[in-house]
Amino acid sequence: MLCDRHADCPQPGDTVQLKSGNSIGAKDSDSYVLVEDFPRTGRHLVLNLPVGHPAHDDWAAAVPLEEIATLTRLEPAGSRTWTPVPDPDALQ
Repeated sequence: MLCDRHADCPQPGDTVQLKSGNSIGAKDSDSYVLVEDFPRTGRHLVLNLPVGHPAHDDWAAAVPLEEIATLTRLEPAGSRTWTPVPDPDALQ
């Protein structure tokens, strides 16, 4: 799922917000940083706490792509926020 060939694919460093009722009990207002996908099928994304958070070095979580509400990416032209769309083949 993480890729460099399509701009809408999640990328390391993207800021992530989760949907309410997610598997890690995060508030929909909490922000995380995308690290990688696990396993490499893109079915789960590994998140870290933002730099500067007191528990940044001691915390990570893997969440299903379906629980991602929004991704935000800082780009040279500004920022953009979107909702990822799961690859239908990856859901089978």
